[in-house]
Amino acid sequence: MFHISIISRSSLYDRYMEHLEPTPFYRAVDAVSLGHSIADARKEAELTQQDLAERLKVARGTIVRLEAGEAVSMVVAMQAIRALGRDVALIPRFSKLQVRP
Repeated sequence: MFHISIISRSSLYDRYMEHLEPTPFYRAVDAVSLGHSIADARKEAELTQQDLAERLKVARGTIVRLEAGEAVSMVVAMQAIRALGRDVALIPRFSKLQVRP
């Protein structure tokens, strides 16, 4: 379990949100970056697009669209995130974060 604390507000948002080393967290600011984050998490879980589609009971094309940042239902996106063992955290923009196990 990880604890995320907002420790200060900062105008240097990107500096604090970028991770130079691998972390269990993905930054998504739009549909495309969310799709890439889901694809990365899927690959990390060693699942194919077909594997994930079967878990969610959707067509593989839905996963392809999701990972490309194209329109899919929010329900499917959230199911994919949960199936990959992830959660969504809404962090105020321009916040410096401290993440610790």
